[in-house]
Amino acid sequence: MISEFNRFFKSKSLASTYKPTLVKCLLDLADYTSDEGNQWVKQKGDTYTVDLHFIAARFLRYYHPLRFKFKLKQEATKKRIAIYSILEEYEEQLGIKSTPSKKIMCSEKFSEIREKTIINGAIRQQVLPKLRNDCNIYTINSGSKSIQIKKEIIDFMRDNKKLLESALNHMIAEYLEKCNSSPNISTKLEEKISRTTLTKDKFQKMINMQNSCCFYCGNKGDSFAQEHFLPWNFLFQTENYNIIAACQTCNSSKNDKLPHGKYLNKIIKRNQSLDDLPMGYSEEFMKNMYENCRLEYHGRDKTLWQNV
Repeated sequence: MISEFNRFFKSKSLASTYKPTLVKCLLDLADYTSDEGNQWVKQKGDTYTVDLHFIAARFLRYYHPLRFKFKLKQEATKKRIAIYSILEEYEEQLGIKSTPSKKIMCSEKFSEIREKTIINGAIRQQVLPKLRNDCNIYTINSGSKSIQIKKEIIDFMRDNKKLLESALNHMIAEYLEKCNSSPNISTKLEEKISRTTLTKDKFQKMINMQNSCCFYCGNKGDSFAQEHFLPWNFLFQTENYNIIAACQTCNSSKNDKLPHGKYLNKIIKRNQSLDDLPMGYSEEFMKNMYENCRLEYHGRDKTLWQNV
């Protein structure tokens, strides 16, 4: 059992993130709750039979933020992977502003999308057989949409879940870093970091530098939001070089968009006056991050946000 997991983690033959993501789905057999798909897991003796709807619900759950929140490419070309195409087809039903819970993804409401994920999302015909070649921890029930897995393997995954999850996220991050310039990919996979803010003193200094005017519209005010110039979901950190003071109207209007290039020179000039910039910051760095965000996160063909 341990040798099978070791064999998988030593494998360098990833053609996508499908296989490590499938293993992440299987890890949930160790501690899922009653409303997260228990109807699809049946135990008989020391063997569990797992309906593929259990896996499909989690497959969709794990790929949802990668596609809609962080907008990470899964391939080196413009071709969409199957799971992204399915998510985009059902994005109105799923919603894109927040990630659905496992409980919601296991509900009857999403039975059709789960079924499509099993059949057309490459799980049944491709990923399950290919993963088994690298990590022989289950058997595939011929002619049905289910697998069988031994209790000892589930117990092992339960006892080592955090370690296995970290190794899988590392494997996924390594692959995604080949396809994306987006920063902090490994942190994004954790999905646990909370949005932080600058201290009141540091932010007040920025407000004073802007003469108590909104960075974007220039209107005077006495209440400002700490606005991430490069969207939070792209940068996934709060650094002073990327924070400006914005009025509530501009902050709400911009909302996770990349601002027009005319504001880039303005923030670069502003940053010249900051005396505590993080190590590694430079004007070239800021320009590169802006361009990477435009190409990979915002979309090269989409209109950039500006106050009008």
